[in-house]
Amino acid sequence: MHDRPANTLTTAVKAGYGAGQIAGQLFRDAPSLLLLFYLTSIIGMPPAIAGAAIFIPKVFFGAVSDLGIGILSDRLVDRVPRRRWLLIGAVMAPLAMVATFAVPDAALWVQVGYVALAFSVYMIAFSTFSVPYLAQFAEMTDDPGERTVLMAWKHGMTGVGVLLGAALTPVLIHLLGGGRAAYLIAATVLGLLCAATLLIAWAAAGRIRVVPRVKRVLTLRALLGVLAYRPFVVLCASAVAMTVAAGMSYASFAFFVTYNMARSDAFVQIGIISTIMAVVVMTGSPLWVYVARRIGKKNAYLVAAIGHALTMLVWSLSADAPIGMVYVFGACVGFFNTGWGLVMLSLLADTIAGSRAERGDDRAGSFSAVWTIIEKSGIALGGTLIAGFVLSAAGFSAALAKQGGVQPASALTGIAFAYGVLPGILKLIAAAIVWRFVPADLVKAVPVKAPVHAG
Repeated sequence: MHDRPANTLTTAVKAGYGAGQIAGQLFRDAPSLLLLFYLTSIIGMPPAIAGAAIFIPKVFFGAVSDLGIGILSDRLVDRVPRRRWLLIGAVMAPLAMVATFAVPDAALWVQVGYVALAFSVYMIAFSTFSVPYLAQFAEMTDDPGERTVLMAWKHGMTGVGVLLGAALTPVLIHLLGGGRAAYLIAATVLGLLCAATLLIAWAAAGRIRVVPRVKRVLTLRALLGVLAYRPFVVLCASAVAMTVAAGMSYASFAFFVTYNMARSDAFVQIGIISTIMAVVVMTGSPLWVYVARRIGKKNAYLVAAIGHALTMLVWSLSADAPIGMVYVFGACVGFFNTGWGLVMLSLLADTIAGSRAERGDDRAGSFSAVWTIIEKSGIALGGTLIAGFVLSAAGFSAALAKQGGVQPASALTGIAFAYGVLPGILKLIAAAIVWRFVPADLVKAVPVKAPVHAG
């Protein structure tokens, strides 16, 4: 591998590699947006049980596989470039996606066991491409400004993923009748889209030359040692609050539109709202790059996180708002989500590069593994365990939902709390963490030493 200045990366390469984020977003959205609703309202599982069946394997197997892939991708990087892991993901993704929704018509305990097993495989498949994919971003350039541009491409592709997964998929399910078969067909389409976008990213990555190689730290102890790096710990703390909030909102979205907004065309409206969000995400990234350059990454993050929090709080308490106002809420969510997501990932890449410069070793896979564990666990905690518990505690009835009955008023209160109130509070907490502990210029705050080259 040879050095290659960041500015020689063409737009086509940046866009092509960014396309891999579409697969990551689809793998995140499918269980976060659809699975809890599917298991409760279509299959008939109690929300708390369904949430636990997803949460336990998502956290355990997600953590184990992320750590394992993180170690392997660092250890084998000279023989197995990170891009090759995307090929493994392209093969596993369609199989794992379909298996997760192919819940048998059987006794409850059989269904719970099946969901737990299938979702364990799902999380292993997710790790095979998500950890190496994120790690390579930190190796593509040593320019903090260019990292923001790269993350803008990545986040722009997040919008495409939202469009395909959260916008078009619910509409497809609606058009196919909304039953089990509709979800299976949709899962098949999503799996094939994941495979296609991972192949595009794999091809683009072949034209990328990473920044200079340095000594690699390959042990599990060293991998866990990234948690001793203070700038990374601060970002992780804010990420926990943000991902738990995001998981709750995603999982409660279909419930909120179906029951609180009382829309008979709920999945069509979810598609429209998600389309608006996706378009804003795709078009808003360049603006947030400009904002981050003008006022700094930290301030840009604070504006985005606080704006997102306030939007969710107001929206969750405005279920009776005119549909036009709901579309405005959706646009605001997409806009502010773009800001905090893009800036946070740019700060993460700065942190990984700062550690490499300070310590003289390459832990990109280790940092990425721990980060993805936190991200996936936070979304699982919020989107399955907490959301499921809140809905059950508030009196949501899966039996009534399966029969198309009316939910009690307490259940509607619980849905609003899970959708926007608690997530809004958590987003404000994340903003407070960044405001208090992240330096205005993270890169300059990291002492730089000469890297130790391998070999």
